[in-house]
Amino acid sequence: MTKIYLHGILAQEYGKAFQFEIAKPKDALQAIDANREGFIPRIIQLQREGFLYDIIVDKERVVSPQQLEVGGVHRIDIVPAIVGSGAVV
Repeated sequence: MTKIYLHGILAQEYGKAFQFEIAKPKDALQAIDANREGFIPRIIQLQREGFLYDIIVDKERVVSPQQLEVGGVHRIDIVPAIVGSGAVV
């Protein structure tokens, strides 16, 4: 079983915790959408409004599509991304 935790606006609107038998992290959003109507469209709407989310898989931030294909995941966190216009050091 994979535990999925939402944070920020998504947690307020759809609930904080879910548990699903999913094969890969990429299946997490579809699993929530199947149980909470309008979940994926809401993420898209929030993105258009400037709210971005990071996906954390077993305490590691996803930075490449290949990380969403790995099986055997125990925990996924979908968290608001911290972004800004400051210089990258």
